Amino acid sequence: MAQQFAQNIREQFEPENLPVGWPWRLFSVSLIIFLATVISYLGLVFGYEPFLVSKISEIDQEFEQLAQSVPKEDQEKFSQFYSQLANLKSLMENHIVSSRVFPLLEQITNQKIYYASADLKISERKLELEGVADSYEILSEQLESFSRNSSIERFIFNQSQLSGGKVQFSAVLIFKSEVFK
Repeated sequence: MAQQFAQNIREQFEPENLPVGWPWRLFSVSLIIFLATVISYLGLVFGYEPFLVSKISEIDQEFEQLAQSVPKEDQEKFSQFYSQLANLKSLMENHIVSSRVFPLLEQITNQKIYYASADLKISERKLELEGVADSYEILSEQLESFSRNSSIERFIFNQSQLSGGKVQFSAVLIFKSEVFK
């Protein structure tokens, strides 16, 4: 039995035989990746960056030559003209056009209706109408036309009355802001 214990003790304290290839392979792959990264960085810093800087300086020189070829007076006139165009563009974008309301109203109005008065309040985007329809049926068709139109945000039907076989009415149309731009 003494021999058996001696063998077990030797087996327990003997160094284990590990394969040596795996850590060296990992190290060599890591080293290759690191070297490739360093070489790429150095190539960008010492090769590509100076190339880009030289191209930028060449283009700057071309701009300077162009600037010198155009007289200062013309450059100032151009900048004033461009400034006027930019101001005109911003004015036109914010300009309110009331003339678009009446063709729109003409399109959506029933032929058997006429308007006695129209009061347009642009700041509130509303058009107050007083009109006359041949019948309540025609008036209801007109109200349906108002509700279906995509340019009208909402409408308010104020009142109606039958007078002399005709229906007098008043309504308020509130338009979307796009109608006035």
